Amino acid sequence: MRLNLRVRWLLFIFSVLFIFFGFLVLYSESAEGGADNYAHFRLARYAFKYPHFFLDHWGKPLFTIISSPFAQFGFKGIQFFNVFAGLLTAFFAYLTVRKLDYTNPWLAIFFICFTPIYFILMLSGLTEILFSLVLILAIYLFFDKRYVASSVVISVIIFSRTEGFIILPLFLIAFILEKKFKALPFLLTGFIFFSIFGYFILDDFWWFITQNPYTGAKDIYGSGKLTHFIDNTKRINGIPLAILAGFGLVSYIYDFIRLSKKRKQVVLEIILIFLVYLGYLAAHSVAWWKGVGGSLGLIRVMAAVMPLAAIIGLRGFNFIFDFLKFNQFVQLGFKTIILVLIIKLPFGFYKVPVKRDGREKVIYQAASWVKSNSLDTNKIYYYDLYFIHQLKMNPFDQEKCFEKIPDVSSPGINMPEGSILQWDAHFGPNEGHLPLDSLLNNPKFKLLRKFNPEKPFNVLNGYNYEVFIFQRTDK
Repeated sequence: MRLNLRVRWLLFIFSVLFIFFGFLVLYSESAEGGADNYAHFRLARYAFKYPHFFLDHWGKPLFTIISSPFAQFGFKGIQFFNVFAGLLTAFFAYLTVRKLDYTNPWLAIFFICFTPIYFILMLSGLTEILFSLVLILAIYLFFDKRYVASSVVISVIIFSRTEGFIILPLFLIAFILEKKFKALPFLLTGFIFFSIFGYFILDDFWWFITQNPYTGAKDIYGSGKLTHFIDNTKRINGIPLAILAGFGLVSYIYDFIRLSKKRKQVVLEIILIFLVYLGYLAAHSVAWWKGVGGSLGLIRVMAAVMPLAAIIGLRGFNFIFDFLKFNQFVQLGFKTIILVLIIKLPFGFYKVPVKRDGREKVIYQAASWVKSNSLDTNKIYYYDLYFIHQLKMNPFDQEKCFEKIPDVSSPGINMPEGSILQWDAHFGPNEGHLPLDSLLNNPKFKLLRKFNPEKPFNVLNGYNYEVFIFQRTDK
């Protein structure tokens, strides 16, 4: 049976996008997100050996479970997982806007894939892309009138990123408005399943609550402006898409007033698309402003809801398009200009393929020096995950390596003679609470080598970035 023209075009578009993003993955040296990439990777990579990693709260259980087969092929494997997840997200967004009778639904694919922050995170090993996939799949199923399936899918979103709990009440409201009361109990599906799983693996039914790692940390990460994420719109959404989204908001009001027969659908769109986006943005803005929830003010978290911004942007595009009633040639020119602007967006902010940043270059040099001097045969203590990743060691084999020193109040205690310690100015004094002076002025340690970046730069809390390699002496 011959495929119709629409299906053939979709296959062509997604094939080209897969080849393009695959090329970027293969030729990238690193990924946006720094050490967090390797923290997620190592949990997924070794989860089959250490099953409790599947329920590691920080690692995001759903991400670890689904990405773990890909992680067996190395870090590139987990990057390809995010490429697959991102393209699937774009596909379900396309199906969603078709279901909602949007014109030009194919544009949603490009609006998502080339939104600056989403584009660069598709090349990473981070969790935001899977979150967006779960979210858009649940929204598609809702508008496809598969309400129970939608409820089950959205119920697991808190296990892809914890802040998913913000979204659940909005789905609850949407189900009630649709009078789909049978779907309501299924909102607990994910919590019950993972809680039972946790009871057998962790001996703790309530582990999702009792083992929450996102408390405190204001003293480390600080806080910032309430408008921090809005101020970074250029790097997150991109100005063209943000402008289109503004028109999209106008179109919601316009359609609510004008289309009485579709008023309920417009209300549901506002709840599940606009209010979900707004709620997520507001929650992260307040968290960074108040310095709660372990927030570091990272703009990458907004990638999780960028498909919704893209849908609102497409709504705005169509609103302009329909309002101005262009002739056929002007229509083609308008679409071409918008498409070119959107596709160009991420290249203005991110260099791809992704190269090592200043911190990673120094860590890479330090790890290479340790290997070339056969010091990796000694036990390694480390503070930057990228260091142990470059040494290609199992970070959980405590006979060979150990994250952080055993006793920060007495450096050197319970560390074998000859062992190697990697200290860096980002993780050492911040998350590690280990001042450099406690090592430099300590007879238990000998400084072997110091590494500095070509161009000096500061890291968290204003420290000048440096990497030191120490060896435990016989004292």
